[in-house]
Amino acid sequence: MEQILSQDEVDALLKGIAGGEIEEPEEPIDAESLGYTPYDFSRQQRIVQVKMPAMEAISDAFMRAVRTSLSTTLRRIIDLTAAPMELERFGAFVRTLPVPSSLQIFKMAPFRGHALIVLEPKLVFTFVENFLGGSGTRNIRIEGRDFTAIEQRLIRRVVNILLNDLEKAWYSLQPLKVQYVRSEINPQFAKICQPEDVVIISRYDVDMDRAVGSITTCIPLANLESVKAKLLTTFQREQSEEDLTIRRTLQENVKNLELEVRVELGRAAIPAGDIMELAVGDIIQLDHRTDELLPAFVAGVRKYMGTPGIHRGNNALLIKKKVLDQEKD
Repeated sequence: MEQILSQDEVDALLKGIAGGEIEEPEEPIDAESLGYTPYDFSRQQRIVQVKMPAMEAISDAFMRAVRTSLSTTLRRIIDLTAAPMELERFGAFVRTLPVPSSLQIFKMAPFRGHALIVLEPKLVFTFVENFLGGSGTRNIRIEGRDFTAIEQRLIRRVVNILLNDLEKAWYSLQPLKVQYVRSEINPQFAKICQPEDVVIISRYDVDMDRAVGSITTCIPLANLESVKAKLLTTFQREQSEEDLTIRRTLQENVKNLELEVRVELGRAAIPAGDIMELAVGDIIQLDHRTDELLPAFVAGVRKYMGTPGIHRGNNALLIKKKVLDQEKD
């Protein structure tokens, strides 16, 4: 049955549109006729997967370190296989996590922000059973329960191992200090960044006589902005313990070197005849004013600027700034 408006209804509709009481529907924009496609820069839907050779090398070093550490701690043969690294939105990643999950939030100083390590619940119960002397093959009901205090305390031992190995894996690229923050069970409370932010997902499948579960690291890409250029380049060779020892020895030797430090009070041009006639109490006017900073030379190179004074009865220099440019500073 056709819907036909009466003349009074048509007049009321036109009056409402003219008076602004009824909004006119906006005509859809034909993007093809205009020659461009509308794009929302505030919410990019498609993520371009970028190759990060250095990040992949760090992931491989972390996997090998965890395999050794967990095998030693649990006294069992543990195998880890890494899935391809992915870039994903944090909101989409969180929606894939089951409840409960062992969500471990940590900070990677000097990077800003927080990161996340996720242990699947089945893997958590397997680790706990191994710590308590079991075989780790018993089926445990996971849904509808939280981790007990004992389970959380035992799994914290595994988390400490993971964070320590992660710190070692990053050392060759960027020395950092990994700091544990807190643990969560519900993914809704593990908000380390905004849902639309891009995160780096590295997943490691754990096999203990049978497929058990996975360990996943989630690091916001924005946290690594300061080393992003390094992540896109080819990773340098991993430093051995011998290389690190030699490096520390050289650093300590350099710190203990004795160097000549000289402070220049000022300069003055005096004829030789005037120098011969100088006596005690005569004043020589230098080219520096009393309120100007004096240069301090280390091994003949101007390194600092400061003000002179007396400290505990000795002549001293209070350093005000470091010379970064020999020509300007």
